[in-house]
Amino acid sequence: MLNVPTIPSPDETLRSRRRRLATGAATGVLLVVAMAAAGWGLASLFEGLGRIAPPLAAALAAAGVGVPLVLWLLHLIRQLDGSRAALARLDTLDAATGVAKRPHFLSCAEREWSRARRYGTGAALLVAEVDQVARLIEGRGLVAAETVLRALALDTEQTLRGGDLIARFGDTQLAVWLVHADPTGALDVAERIRERAEQMEIPCGAHPLRITVSVGVGALRPAHQNLSALVDDTEAALLAAQQAGGNCVRSAPVDPQRRRRADAPPP
Repeated sequence: MLNVPTIPSPDETLRSRRRRLATGAATGVLLVVAMAAAGWGLASLFEGLGRIAPPLAAALAAAGVGVPLVLWLLHLIRQLDGSRAALARLDTLDAATGVAKRPHFLSCAEREWSRARRYGTGAALLVAEVDQVARLIEGRGLVAAETVLRALALDTEQTLRGGDLIARFGDTQLAVWLVHADPTGALDVAERIRERAEQMEIPCGAHPLRITVSVGVGALRPAHQNLSALVDDTEAALLAAQQAGGNCVRSAPVDPQRRRRADAPPP
């Protein structure tokens, strides 16, 4: 059974960075005050030396306090640069799950799709959706649904390779882009996501949550003349997995006859 740890949200991460910057600024102010106090004290100590007392006191104060102040200011500038980069990255992230938003994911996937088509390296798109989510929301509320998706995103992200992409694709969906992936490898990853989701125990209030997911798999083929075609095939495969009862994996292309039979109303 997989226990999902509690992780800080992007908003919490941003607040932490702001606290560190505020602490740094306060420390800088204290160093300036200390430098002024040291200069005044040294000037009083050396007043018997005549005209050379003020510059000597200032030099000693600068050496004792000014150098640390400069070093601290440089450190603060680096923190500011890091915070600006973090803010830019947060614009691309979904606050609830901590993974990429759909537009950013599609922008990156478009580049990867073009690269895979150009060099023939292979790629695949996976879309996973939590099963019976309407029942989950009805019984435990929207917070539970968000908690589940975030836990699923965290667990899935930990299993991916460095070049793979993950994003929130819909209200209860995650998308994964697999680079250098063939159809068999993509199915293996999808099945691993499904199995790990089934084993998760997600902390949420007094009673942990258990879930299953359906996963649609679309491996890049010559018929995919654009990314939208691959997305459509993958979403059709996801629908087939859900119509098969959920907690399973289906791969595109889906047999049109089977899809029509699944869409037909029950007798």
